[in-house]
Amino acid sequence: MSEKLVEEWISKAEEDFRSMEELYRISVSEFANTICFHAQQCAEKYLKALLTKYGIEPPWIHTLEALLDLLTEKNPALEENRSMLAQLTPYGTEYRYPGKFATAEEAEDCYDIIIRFRKNVQEFIK
Repeated sequence: MSEKLVEEWISKAEEDFRSMEELYRISVSEFANTICFHAQQCAEKYLKALLTKYGIEPPWIHTLEALLDLLTEKNPALEENRSMLAQLTPYGTEYRYPGKFATAEEAEDCYDIIIRFRKNVQEFIK
């Protein structure tokens, strides 16, 4: 396990988190798609930090539940995050293309989810 690589994943996750927070503060409705995207990206990068910490090469995928599957073999307690992560997964790809638009309510939900997930996962990264 490369502690430096774990820290890089965390740094990137935190950049997404700060971006999401700033856009949330400015206007939830105006930046709903981007808030949801950054919430998904923050979760994805935290999961990849954990994979790296556990000595597992993170795959180049964006499905949060698939990343979680790899982690629960090492740490079954992470399973409690599955429903939250399943809600975030679509915002990493589906909402990045024309035809799908996140609402302010969805952005608020993503914001709340990532606040909880980030707190949960940070307990395991320490």
